[in-house]
Amino acid sequence: MVGTAGTTNAGAIDPLPEIAEVADREGLWFHADAAWGGAAALVPELKPAVAGLERADSITFDAHKWLSVPMGAGLYLTRHPGALDRTFRVTAQYMPREAAGMPVVDPYAVTMQWSRRFIGLKVFLSLAVAGWDGYAAAIRHQTHMADVLRQKLAGAGWRVVNDTPLPTVCFVDGTASGGATAGYLEGVLRSVVASGEAWISVARLTGIGPALRATITNFLTTREDLDRLVAALEAGRAAAGGDRTPMETP
Repeated sequence: MVGTAGTTNAGAIDPLPEIAEVADREGLWFHADAAWGGAAALVPELKPAVAGLERADSITFDAHKWLSVPMGAGLYLTRHPGALDRTFRVTAQYMPREAAGMPVVDPYAVTMQWSRRFIGLKVFLSLAVAGWDGYAAAIRHQTHMADVLRQKLAGAGWRVVNDTPLPTVCFVDGTASGGATAGYLEGVLRSVVASGEAWISVARLTGIGPALRATITNFLTTREDLDRLVAALEAGRAAAGGDRTPMETP
């Protein structure tokens, strides 16, 4: 079974404890896709949002996303190391055997990539510099900046359409009759990206439709950056045109 701890588009989090219960009852492997949202577990006040993640048999997590590690730095964690050994171990006469019989894990024999780079070094060095507390502070700041952005958007007439504790904000124009249509939002998007002030995208959300999407994953983000984004959105709104009649709130 697979559960997601923070979807890329909207930051949605599956009911991980319930999935874990089903997996335990049925004897199934529970894999958690925490590539984007897993870092929430590092912050005490955010950790409850990903409760159940600790019960997974395996977890995928991308340090190059919320932990600001250079790409690519994807991690696969499992409580069943024997499964990795059975899956990836390869032996051949020409492969090194220095670790045979020694109480160490030979990465040459148990990882997928043979002619490998030392990808783990950049993760280790980032942790060595920031520490767990440093990362918690950075993630806490980014989450707070997302809350500030939600407030600024609401004040400018944009309507947030996703509900997540993660710093992913999806929104539509609440001041235009066509402010939730793909064509209108794409027009705003092109204007914002062309301005160079920010990079946003259009996400297609199940049950909602298209929405502009802004994700705060830079620990240097400030209120001034958010002001520039909102100003760019205002310019994009003007460029996209449309009848300025308030939309009905579902």
